[in-house]
Amino acid sequence: MKKKRRLLIPGLCIIMALFFSVSVWAQQTVRGTLRTPTGEPVSGATVTVKGTTKSTITNESGQFSIDAPSGSVLVVSSVGHQGREITVTGTEISEVLQVTNASLSEVVVIGYQTVRRRDLTGAVGIINPAQANRNVSSTVAESIQGLASGVTVRNTGAPGAGAKIDIRGAGTFAGNNPLYIIDGMYSDATPDFNPQDIESIQILKDASAAAIYGSRAANGVIIITTKKGKDGPMQISGNIRTGIQQFHKRWDMMNSAEYIPMARQAYLNALLPVPASLTSNSGIDTDWQDEFMRTGNIQDYNIGFSGGSRTANYYMSGSYFKNTGPVIDNEFERATFRLNTSGQRGRFRFGEFMMMSYTHDDIVSSDIFTNPFSDIIAMPPVVPVQDPARYSRPVTNPEGWAIGDDIAPTLAANVIALQNVQQHDQYNFKVRGNIFAELTLLNWLNYKFNVGAESSFDRFKAFRRPGTVRQGTPSPLATADENRANFRSFLFEHTLNFDRNLGNHRINGVVGISNQLNTREILSGQKSNLPINSGPTDYFTGLNQGSDAATSSFTNKWAILGYLGRLNYNYMDRYLVSFTFRRDGDSRFGPDYRWANFPSISAAWRVSREGFYNIPWMSDLKLRASYGELGNSEFLSPWQYSGRINPFPRAVFGLNEVEQLGAINTQLANVDLHWETKKTANLGLEASFLQNRLSFVAEYFIARTEDVLTNIPLPPSMGNAGGDPPVNAASLENRGFELSATYRAPLVGDFRWDAMLNVTTIRNKVTGLGNIGSKTYIQLGDARTQIGRSIGEWYVLKTDGLFQSQKEIDDHKVQPWAKPGDIRYVDADGNGVLDLDKDRVFVGSPWADLETGLVLNGSYKNFSLGMQWYGVFGNQIYNRPRYSVDRADQNTNYRKGIQPWTPQNPNTDFPRIAISTPSDQGIAYNVLPFTDRWLESGSYVRLRNIELAYTLPARSLRSLGFSGGRVYVSGQNLFTFTKYTGLDPDITGVNIFERGLDNGQYPAQRIISVGVNFGF
Repeated sequence: MKKKRRLLIPGLCIIMALFFSVSVWAQQTVRGTLRTPTGEPVSGATVTVKGTTKSTITNESGQFSIDAPSGSVLVVSSVGHQGREITVTGTEISEVLQVTNASLSEVVVIGYQTVRRRDLTGAVGIINPAQANRNVSSTVAESIQGLASGVTVRNTGAPGAGAKIDIRGAGTFAGNNPLYIIDGMYSDATPDFNPQDIESIQILKDASAAAIYGSRAANGVIIITTKKGKDGPMQISGNIRTGIQQFHKRWDMMNSAEYIPMARQAYLNALLPVPASLTSNSGIDTDWQDEFMRTGNIQDYNIGFSGGSRTANYYMSGSYFKNTGPVIDNEFERATFRLNTSGQRGRFRFGEFMMMSYTHDDIVSSDIFTNPFSDIIAMPPVVPVQDPARYSRPVTNPEGWAIGDDIAPTLAANVIALQNVQQHDQYNFKVRGNIFAELTLLNWLNYKFNVGAESSFDRFKAFRRPGTVRQGTPSPLATADENRANFRSFLFEHTLNFDRNLGNHRINGVVGISNQLNTREILSGQKSNLPINSGPTDYFTGLNQGSDAATSSFTNKWAILGYLGRLNYNYMDRYLVSFTFRRDGDSRFGPDYRWANFPSISAAWRVSREGFYNIPWMSDLKLRASYGELGNSEFLSPWQYSGRINPFPRAVFGLNEVEQLGAINTQLANVDLHWETKKTANLGLEASFLQNRLSFVAEYFIARTEDVLTNIPLPPSMGNAGGDPPVNAASLENRGFELSATYRAPLVGDFRWDAMLNVTTIRNKVTGLGNIGSKTYIQLGDARTQIGRSIGEWYVLKTDGLFQSQKEIDDHKVQPWAKPGDIRYVDADGNGVLDLDKDRVFVGSPWADLETGLVLNGSYKNFSLGMQWYGVFGNQIYNRPRYSVDRADQNTNYRKGIQPWTPQNPNTDFPRIAISTPSDQGIAYNVLPFTDRWLESGSYVRLRNIELAYTLPARSLRSLGFSGGRVYVSGQNLFTFTKYTGLDPDITGVNIFERGLDNGQYPAQRIISVGVNFGF
């Protein structure tokens, strides 16, 4: 027996040794890559060997390596993506792991809380930053155009210019800008913010979602969280992109050979002497668009470092972005640095988010008389850019910039001259961030203290040296302007978050207090008549030179204090209810109106969790409803509830006629200023089909804004001479329907694809304008805002073709001065008289009937292709640049191909042309600005972006020391399908009342870029 034991023990040892050797031999390093269906790398995903504690994290390129034996199972999990289990069959996982975004367990930031997406009871739009960053954009708003329903973004192609964004329509007469929350700090995502630092974007659209921000949430809330470090060794990631930028369209204007006979005929038709420039060939043929426009350039460099452990992590990034604009003397550059860190010690957690940025904006020069994008097409080609022999004046125009004269008359501005003699530069340095400390008091109760700060230092410099740019406009003396501004904001917040599970019941929420203090200081100065430094165009530009000093300064301070709370109740993931309340006080209102309450309630019913639910092809079904109130004070500046006094007037009284110092009121005060209040109701439906491959979200909402602030015009006789005071007078209503749909196709071999569609329709209506006398409307330019209609609808004379004969003029009766070839106007009120005011009618709206966005993505092995389409339908645009040239009654250039009416050419819609004279009333009426002749359809469909990418093989990269790499080529705004004849139908408008006015806006640009993402 003992002998058997002696043999057994060594045998067992040998067997165990062999087993151990086999196990060690079986362990192998498995490498793989995780990407989304669009080909984007998934960073921060956890890969675990099933049944063990062995795990790893994917890097910024979505790549990982882990020791795992053949036959074992890797479990892949990532927030916002569906998990997968992969059986290990070799050392390389050659397939790209399918990871989708449709998981209802995705964590969503909703303001002072994070909740699962499946638990939302309000309307929240979620945007994938990777999709947004495919666009070359100066701002976050510009990058998300077409990516979320209910969110309207209007762009401009100007380098460094911000886009205009409306969330569920215009609910106010002010700027209508949404509130931005960046890492818990009230701020904005202006061009100083680097979109590449973003980790998540949530858009709070209804009162249930946004009421936690109370008095500033009426225009919607955009919550941005930036990237953080994750457990694991340091990861280095970078992105380099460069490209060219061009106008995707130009005006097709006449050259000199085409222009001269047409312009000569206009003079002959008016029985005027023909200028010398139109009687002989001078050889001058200036293409003003060529002189003004150029090929722009984009440079974008980003690098990030991240890493951490279970107790601390960090993310640090730096970026440089430069956009040399596609017009002369115009560029924007930005440099940013970001540091995000966090740590944990037991129950105590702390961290900070900090950003520093520097921007420089070299702005396109303009003035109150000059719009570059209108004047470059109005200036005749027979005028040169410069001609010192003809135009030089020692004091007023030393460089000889060409303007109109008797030889070549015109009132258009020399835009090239203006860009050379006038320089505008805006410099900005900003520091923004916050520090938080969080303590877990109980397993279900956390306390958080958040301190935020933002300080910006702005400097504006302008210099205008002598030079005449327009006939009849005097040349200023050499003048220097400089403005310095400083903005400071401090935020202090205390919050308690709680989350408890009580069997089938789950209760969570937050209560807290928020206090923000703001200060803005501005100092400005100006000097003129600055002396020459050396050469004839080289002047001293500092304010220590010159004369006629003018200085001013002011300081504004205001504060907001708020008490907030939210309670969420969840029963078995079946019934969900949320109550939100905020009480805010704002120092910008009078003492009796500084406080207001903003409550909301919402509920959801997940029908698919009911026992009776049995629809195999519908994976999930949820119904939602909400109601609440939101506030807005964006219209106001500090102290507007207080009257303004001018302390300098003097008067002579008494027998001795002694001068007395006095004071007068310059602006009446409205002590009753109070909040704009937006009341919103929302109905939502969420449904998923085919095992969550197809999902729908539909929303219907009604939003009514009461006590809308607007300026009421008062005559000076009432003691009001300093501007119209603001009052709570108007009311607005927006109704709309939103639909979002996502489909992720099943994998077919190595091919995968997905599609995302969103559709929005909104109806805007003015329901009240307060006490504005007997009027029921506000008229601004050619747009009228009238009770019962939308804001800023076009209110103009309606045209009815051209008169072809004197008989038609006689039969029409209301235009007896007209001649054949003149425009016939509709006598709208039928009284037999053409009244330029009473015969106007509503003929179009600047608001689109329908907006839609479509994203298509596909990938095959290492290749991926993505495209984004955007469409706007049903709006009308006033084409002011076309008005400046098609009016044809002045000395401007003409569009190529126009066919003015003549007896020999009656089949045209272009009226007869002639230089305007007092004796020809018909020509004066042909060029009236307030007619539907200048209105055009603003509908368009645009290929917003297309990107082709290739993910480099991991094995090849490892030999070079890289962990991942991806190269891509991208095209932005490549094709636009529209009937609009202007440069771009995507316009920002002039103001809320003239939303559809194209006043010569900087158009969106076509951008072709190449780039590479890398990691190591």
